[in-house]
This record gives sequence, C-alpha cells and structure tokens, in this order.
Amino acid sequence: MRRLAFSLLAVLLLGAAPALAQEAPPARVGRVAFVSGQLGFHLAGETAWSAAKANYPVATGGYFWTDPKSRAELRVGSRTIDLSGDTELDVTKLDQQVMQMAVPQGRIDLRVRTLLEGESIEIDLPRGAVWILQPGIYDIDASTADRPERIAVFEGSARLVGGTLDIAINAGDAAVVSGDQTLTASIEKAASDEFTKWCRSRDYDERRLAAAYYLSPQMTGYEELDEYGSWREVPQYGEVWFPGRVEAGWAPYREGHWVWLDPWGWSWVDDEPWGFAPFHYGRWAMVDDQWAWVPGEFVPQPVYAPALVAFVGDAGAGYWDAPDVGPAVGWFPLAPGEVYWPGYTRDVNYIRNINITNVSVTTINQVTLAAAANRAGGPSQLRDRTFANRAAATTIVPARVFANADPVAPAARQVPRQVVQQAAQQAPVRLNPPQVTPAFAGHRGSAAAVKGATPATAAGPAVGHAPGTPGFAHTPGTPVAPSSTAGPGAHVPPAATERELHRAPAIGHAPSVAEREVHPAAGIAYTPPTEATAAPQNTHQPAHPSRVEAAHEPPTAIPPAIHGPMRVGPSPQPAHAAPPVHELPPHMQAPHQIVHVAPPPAPHPTPAAPPQVLRGPPAAPPAPHPAPQVAHAPAP
Repeated sequence: MRRLAFSLLAVLLLGAAPALAQEAPPARVGRVAFVSGQLGFHLAGETAWSAAKANYPVATGGYFWTDPKSRAELRVGSRTIDLSGDTELDVTKLDQQVMQMAVPQGRIDLRVRTLLEGESIEIDLPRGAVWILQPGIYDIDASTADRPERIAVFEGSARLVGGTLDIAINAGDAAVVSGDQTLTASIEKAASDEFTKWCRSRDYDERRLAAAYYLSPQMTGYEELDEYGSWREVPQYGEVWFPGRVEAGWAPYREGHWVWLDPWGWSWVDDEPWGFAPFHYGRWAMVDDQWAWVPGEFVPQPVYAPALVAFVGDAGAGYWDAPDVGPAVGWFPLAPGEVYWPGYTRDVNYIRNINITNVSVTTINQVTLAAAANRAGGPSQLRDRTFANRAAATTIVPARVFANADPVAPAARQVPRQVVQQAAQQAPVRLNPPQVTPAFAGHRGSAAAVKGATPATAAGPAVGHAPGTPGFAHTPGTPVAPSSTAGPGAHVPPAATERELHRAPAIGHAPSVAEREVHPAAGIAYTPPTEATAAPQNTHQPAHPSRVEAAHEPPTAIPPAIHGPMRVGPSPQPAHAAPPVHELPPHMQAPHQIVHVAPPPAPHPTPAAPPQVLRGPPAAPPAPHPAPQVAHAPAP
C-alpha cells in the first residue's frame, strides 16, 4: 500500500491555478435559480453553447440563452431576471456597484427589490440602453428587423436612451421603439401577459422569510433556505441553519461538481436547490451530530467565495496517488474560525472582508498582515492540522472526476478516519500535479469541449460573431443630452456627451476552431423539449427534476468504482413552527434614494414559482450574533 501524504491548503487551485492578482475579484455573483427546458451558456473564449444547470454562477463574461420552448431564471442577490424562450442574456459587468447586461434578442422580466446607494443597473438593447431608476418590475423585449423594441414598467421608473431618443418611462407605461438609422418611439399602457404572470408566480415575499432577519438580501440564494431547512440559535455560533431532508452520510461539498470560472478558478456547483448561499458564504459545523451552516456576523454586502473548503494532498498540487485510485483530490468544509485563503488574489481588503463574518478580529489581523506581505501560503493557521471538519467530512475523488466536472458523490472514495488523521501529520511529499487543466485554456473544469453541442433543432445565437438580428449590427447613434427633468432621488445616467451609446455586445471573440483543437462532448446533445414547457405552478419546484444535465462530460475513460459517501449523522428536523409576518428589518428597508451618475459601460469582455413560503420571520429580530469561537479542538 502506497504511503499517503497530506498537507492542507485552503482553496487550492491545483496545477491550473489562475494568475495571482492583487486586484480583488467581484464580491457579487449571481446564480442560475431555475431552468424549465434548456438553458445554454458559454464563457468568454469558448466556441459553442453548453447546457447550464441550477446554481451555476452568474458572473461577468457569462452568456446565457434559452431555446424557443424554454424558460429560465437568474438571481443576483435579491434581484430576479427571468428569461423567456429564444432569449440571449449577456453579463457585461457584475459587481457591487454595477449590474450591466445585454439582451441582443428575446425578452426578460427584471424584478429589482432594492437599488443601493451608488449602484447602477443597465440593460443594453439593439436600439438603445435602459437604465433602471427605481426598484420595480420591468418587462424588456428586444427588437428584431420586423418587430419593435418594447420596455414596460409595471412598478418603478426607467429611462431609455438610443439614437436621438431620451425617454422617461413611468410606472404603468411602456415605450415602443422602432426604426433603424432613425428611431421613433411611442408610449402606451403596460400590459401583462402569460409570461409576466409566470414571472410573478415565481416571486417570493421577503416579509415572510425568516432568513431575512439573519442574512443580507444581497447574499445570492438566501431566499431558498426557509423552505429547505430551519433556523436555530446555538450558543457557540449564534443563529445557524440546519438543512432538512438530507440523507444519512450527507456532508457539505459532496453532492455537486467542480467547474472552472475566471477569475476565481475552481468553483463548487451544488446539486441542492438551496445549495448556493451555504457553499459560497459562511462556514459549516457539526452541532448535536447534525451539520449546520453558520453564516456568522451580519454584513450588508457579503463577499462571494468559489468554495469555502480546504484541500488535502500535496501542498503544491492537492492530490496524491491513492491505492486503486491513482491521482486523487480531496477537500473538506472550513469551520467557523478557520481562515479562507484565496489562491487568486492578495488584495488585503478582499481577504479581510471575505473572512470577517466567521473569523475573529485577532486572526483577521494576522491574515491581513500575511496578505500585505504577499505570503502565498498564508498565516500559520492554514498549516494547522487540527481543522475541525477534516475527519468527519473529507471527500476524495479521482483527479479526473474533479477535472471533468463529473458528479462527485458517485465517485467519492471512503478513506478511514484514522488514515486521514495519520497521513495529515506526515511531512508533505512534493508530487507532480495531475494534468487537470480545464478545457479552453482554464476557463471551465471540463475536459469535454463544447464544439458542436448546439444541434440544428435548437440553434442558439452564433458564437464568435454578432447575432444575425437586423438593427443589432449597427450602432443606433449617439443619444441626445439627458434632460434635466429627472426628479430628486432618481438614478440619472451620464450625459450623452460623456458616453457613446453602445450596442449590446456580441458573443464570442473566441479563437476559431482551427486555432484551438476541441473534442465533442459525449452525451450532452442539446435537444429541446418536444412540446412547450408548462409554466410552473405557484409552488417552488425543486431544481433537480427540471435542470439540464451537467454540460461538462468526461472524456472516454474507464469509470471509477462506485462507493457510497461517508456517514456523518442523521438529518435535522425543523426547530420551530412558522411565526407571524412582521415588518422588514432595518437592513431590508428601502435605502434613501441618491442622485448619482451611472458609470460608463465597461467594454464587453474579450474571449471571454418562488418557494411557497412555509413560515414567516420570528416574533422579534434575533439578538446580535456572538463572536464565533476561533479555536477548535482536534477531531477525535
């Protein structure tokens, strides 16, 4: 039996690690919340569409497309973007200050619950750009050669600028824009239809969410937690969340797969419908023999992490040669008080902010000093061998499973607890990292390329050139200077003299197939449903039945042996019944409206049924969370 050698490195990115940058990555990331039918996506530098599934991250440089008989929903914090059939949505820029997206074709419904101070939301269309001025509900339909552009405002207010047009659109109105070189517009009454009714059926009521008292609405995925688990106060950690309906042997970061996403690198995509917030924020801990998610101290702007785990394996590679496995990769969830050390940036403020919710101030100071010194290995705590969750929740898979974005649970290998503990105490052995560089030069964690993944029966927009939509292939012109009629509190876009109206970005800029050899992915034929998908009912539909299978398929290889996951304990039961509805807590109330100028649009990156709420919030807001404990006793 070969000797196993382990070392611990938080957030290891293997041999395909992204270039270390001082610049902090965006703190805000969205997710795919729902798919009915087929949702395609590709990243900058890729050459065709692949199938997307629930909980796939939505970030700058992502392109999404629904086939004609499908619908999908994306969520960014508390904002919801619903895509009708035959719609393309491109994420031009997404961070805490800017949400800029383009709709080259199709129709979206945008629900904005809050518009923060200094924030701008812009939707670029073939005939102009729409700025969201107030929280509200917006129905935005891009134009075609023979169909006008239509922007309906059911709640809130917006502004459309395109060509010589500069139009204010108030609640209850819809602007209809037509023309090519010369644009004309008219105002009519906003009208609801089957699509907008479907979108409203998927809305959720913040006032009935207990999670709203413990988490910021800017935390993507927070709205799913009430339906799929329960909250309880724990003396050591404050308010924690227990997942319900999980099988014995379940452990965090085991039901899902890994993908590559710039600039973060390897990122976790969980299978559970609630599986976004608990795997990209906070920490996990065992409480009364049950797994509990510990969000930590409340912060208004939580910082997204690709996966809050530590990896086991060679310090420089994250894998080892295990008997009957070959090169393998292992990881476990970080516990409260344990530092997350990113491998993709040394920005001091970023490292501080991403840890501040669950790590003591003393440790945070050590972390920031290490970051300022550009210490690649992080402070000594990252080399501590007493991580609380190491023995109970280490998941190990063959390296090819990790690299190919294959499902983790069926391939997880059971390693006796004593072997993990003993090996962790041995001196690390330097091993050559496995060849796990993802396809497309590190853009995605799949060895299967997506060339040819879009069949003729469901042809999406071409990748690598602008969609063939008349009116999209030209610049509509430069808008006139904005009028000075905007009322106080409006979010005012920049003047036309400061900004040239740009058309919605084209997909692609990817190298041609001749420049990059790719291989068709096995088993991801992108076939649309044979009949129209029925609109979901007013109850939440679990993501599993309706999601598309993962786009990342393994290369031809002998599949690994199947092993069941490790057993860690029974699933928890709900802690208490549904309390009555109360007014929103202060952090969820609408902010003061601020007059500000939206930043100029960033250049497009180069290759690059709501839950049926089961309960309301507690009778009174919870007491402030106690500071999490830092020290952890060694696992038995």
